This record gives sequence, C-alpha cells and structure tokens, in this order.
Amino acid sequence: MSNASARPRPPRPTGAARRRAEAQRHKRNRLLFGGSVTAVVALVALVIALHVANSSSVAASSSGSSGVSLAVGTTAPDGAFTTLAGKTETVAGLRGKPALIWFVTTWCSSCQAGTQSMAQNVATLASDGVRVVEVENNADLGQSGPPIATFAQTLAGSAFSNPDWVFGEASASLTHTYNPRAYLDIYYLINAEGKITYVNSSPGSTMPQLLSAAKALA
Repeated sequence: MSNASARPRPPRPTGAARRRAEAQRHKRNRLLFGGSVTAVVALVALVIALHVANSSSVAASSSGSSGVSLAVGTTAPDGAFTTLAGKTETVAGLRGKPALIWFVTTWCSSCQAGTQSMAQNVATLASDGVRVVEVENNADLGQSGPPIATFAQTLAGSAFSNPDWVFGEASASLTHTYNPRAYLDIYYLINAEGKITYVNSSPGSTMPQLLSAAKALA
C-alpha cells in the first residue's frame, strides 16, 4: 500500500482543545463519583431507617398490637429465673399480686437509663401493688456486659435494697419465650391473675405510660 492511500492522522488538538477535553473528563468523573456517593448515602440511610423501625416496633399499647409473641390479654407463660440471692423463682409464682417482669441487657444504654428511672419510681409502683422483677436476658444476648449484680447496685443506688424490686438472671427458656426477637429491653406488666396487661420497652422514656397502666391495676 502506497503512502498516498494511507489514512491521514487526525490533527493534534490545540492547547485550548486539550484543556476543554480535560475539563469535560473531570466533570464526568465528578458526576460519576457524586452519583456513587449519593447511592452509598442512600443505602446507609435505608439501613438505619430499617434498624430504627425494627427497634421501635417493640413499643406496644394496651391494645396489644406490639409485634411481639405475647399479646396483651393473654396469660403470662411460666418460666424460671434466678435471683441475685441464688433462689430460683417462676413467673407463675408471682401471681397473687401485680408484677412487672423486665428483660434487660447490662450493656444496653436504654436499660441503664431505665434502671435509673426505675430507682426513682419503684416506690410508686409498689404503692400500686406492683412488684418489679428485672432480669438479665440469658447470657446477655451473647454480648459482654457487667454482671447483673454490679449493674443493679451501680444504677439502682439506695433503691437496690427495696424489697419490691428483685434482680436476677432469666433462663434461656424464659428469655426465648418472652423475648423471641432478642430486643435489648422489653417489659411486661402482669396483673394478679397472671394476665398480661401492658407491654413496652425503655422505661426511661415510657415511665409515664407504665405508671398509668400500673395505676389501672390498683
């Protein structure tokens, strides 16, 4: 093939043309990077929203629409827990007077705040005949937290010795029955006949509702 028939080379871009091409390339890269960041941010926001929705679904009203397996109006299932004194007690053994059975994890911040709030209100609950039973979820739901005795003494303060406030550890069976979704913090108010009357979580923020529900039992 002769030189005359060879395809001519395109002219080299001028300095101004190169700068324009470079600017366009940078613009495309910024758009692609910005789109990626936006997608990542949206994904993170979705994960957070799903987590919050799942966590808040534990909250329940007296209607019993809590999303948990034990509904308001049903009989509280029996199960065992061990008190700090080493005594094995049962949920059935609580019948005869109202009781609040509260499942906590000792590394949970809402449980810590709730225990401090409970220390300020346990006497009010006792005046309505309610005995508070605060038990650690079995094995602290697989996480490492302080022992329930240390947790209770530190956060309950002088109310730790209140005879109407019992601390202990829930058996694996009791935890599974009352907390099948492994919530960090969930409580059940049970009347003297052993019926569940109110379900909620985080008494640090739901104490007014709990006190109202307890007052209705008096």
